[in-house]
Amino acid sequence: MQFSVVAILPLLALAFAAPAPQTESLVVRATTPPAEASVMTDANGNIIAFDSAGVYLAAKANGQ
Repeated sequence: MQFSVVAILPLLALAFAAPAPQTESLVVRATTPPAEASVMTDANGNIIAFDSAGVYLAAKANGQ
């Protein structure tokens, strides 16, 4: 019992000492397609709408 009290008190103190930052000015701009659309990634890892003609073939690009 003593150990659990000793372990929980510092965690509570930390939670009260560090308030959550205010994120009211944070603006998030998502450039992803709608959730119901098919997606893929390009050679740089960016999420783009699926296009069968534009599929990046890494093995083919590496000569395999």
